[in-house]
Amino acid sequence: MRIPLVLLALTLSASAEETPFSLTLQSRSASGKTTLAKEQWLPSRTAIIVCDMWDMHHCKNAVTREVEMVPRMNEMLEKARSQGALIIHAPSACMRFYDGTAARERAQSAPAAARLPDKIGEWCKQIPAEEQAVYPLDQTDGGEDDDPAEHAVWVKKLAAKKLDPKAPWTKQIEALRIEQGKDAISDSGVEIWNLLEARNIDNVILVGVHTNMCVAGRPFGLRQMAKNGKHVVLMRDMTDTMYNPARWPFVSHARGTDLFIQHVEKHICPTITSDQFIGGQPFTFSSATAGKKRLQIILLGDSTTEASIPKKLAPDEPQIEDTLRIKLAEQADLPPSDVYNEGVSGEFIRRLLDTRYDKAVKTKPQADYIFIRYGLNDASKIKDFNNAFPRDFHELLERLRKDHPKAMLIPMTVIPYALDNLHEDINDLIKEIASREKLSLFDIAPRYHAELKKNPDGLNYRRYALSKIPVGLRSFATPYIQVEAEPKVVVLDNRLDGIYGHLPGWMSDRHPNLAGYNVIADETAKWLTSLIRERQPVNN
Repeated sequence: MRIPLVLLALTLSASAEETPFSLTLQSRSASGKTTLAKEQWLPSRTAIIVCDMWDMHHCKNAVTREVEMVPRMNEMLEKARSQGALIIHAPSACMRFYDGTAARERAQSAPAAARLPDKIGEWCKQIPAEEQAVYPLDQTDGGEDDDPAEHAVWVKKLAAKKLDPKAPWTKQIEALRIEQGKDAISDSGVEIWNLLEARNIDNVILVGVHTNMCVAGRPFGLRQMAKNGKHVVLMRDMTDTMYNPARWPFVSHARGTDLFIQHVEKHICPTITSDQFIGGQPFTFSSATAGKKRLQIILLGDSTTEASIPKKLAPDEPQIEDTLRIKLAEQADLPPSDVYNEGVSGEFIRRLLDTRYDKAVKTKPQADYIFIRYGLNDASKIKDFNNAFPRDFHELLERLRKDHPKAMLIPMTVIPYALDNLHEDINDLIKEIASREKLSLFDIAPRYHAELKKNPDGLNYRRYALSKIPVGLRSFATPYIQVEAEPKVVVLDNRLDGIYGHLPGWMSDRHPNLAGYNVIADETAKWLTSLIRERQPVNN
């Protein structure tokens, strides 16, 4: 169809007068690496869908967080509206309240789209990009994170108001202003799609609650918009999740929200933040709904703590810090915990102190337990190891005592690499340091050694230079090549042992694989569980 020149001129003129939104879209690779992309969006081609910002909710904590978020969200919507973006309010199951209003009729009267996607009127629980991913949260209990006693009182209050305690919403929260002369109101995927198509809107921003449920899955949600070709983003600081920290992966509610946002960035769509519209800093919730005090645990160490290769090759699987947290969470009498892995490949104590200590360790939340596992790189990289290592260790301890005064500092032995490489000299020195500093030592070496006896090569991954593999055998390596200065074949287990196991040095890299890190995490959890119970006796 040919567009009349007058209409084309008017369209171009209107576009030229618009001030575009300058946005930075954040995405993630499968391994979690972030990518930022700068984009300019015309307001007239942009819609913001406000999902399920109801006046009430069955979860008391969800209401508390919503009320905190509303002022910032309203300010952002006012700014976007003033620049020409379409605001669509979508408080699901509340349309009767808005019958006869201009904003409701605006959505209802949008002409039928020439292209109406299949099942656009239905929930979408998964798109193909998510099929192979590990879903980050267990939300099978509905995600309520209320204290049980407080929730019982909340249910009675809702019932006293003659509201359904399981679905008490009746309309959108009043603090979010609806501009009847400009906005639209709908909870229908078909109506909203028609509205977007009628206005030639390609760019869609989702805000509201809850990201792991309604925001992602509604007929107008992230998945439907993404799979049907809209350029959709989530405003990641203007949302929340329904997640109970008592469920897997046993992280705080705030961390659970972060994990699902990362899932969105990897598999569904990019994200942005509200400061890109109204300046200031991205919104964060207060600690009002943080729940029980969580133990803060920090892991310091080298590559045998960091686990960079397992995190790269199996990013969705529990890593050492996750396994430790989950193992502790299995003990119902222990408080919940957060575990921060600050291990770095190639690091030794002197480098930590001279480079990144202030940024990586000093700024962490006040710790309750700090595990310190160094020695392997120190032995190979510093002169006069027997004297310099204890001095560096003491300096690290003094800084930790100053910056984390309540923390229990726990030196750890290093892991044996093989049955004939136990690192006994390093561990003897670590034991001397712990005794001199009057600190409890966690000796991981015996358990790791016992597991090596069962399967000498079962705890380490294989990393082997491609150049060492005979040309005739290299085709088998293609799926496993990691591009580095010198390309290497890397696998986490024994799947290639039958092909390359005869090559000299094929199993010489002794860094732990996931099985090895699970041994370390399991033994750490056992040791720490006893210690926590001793220090924090349970009241019967």
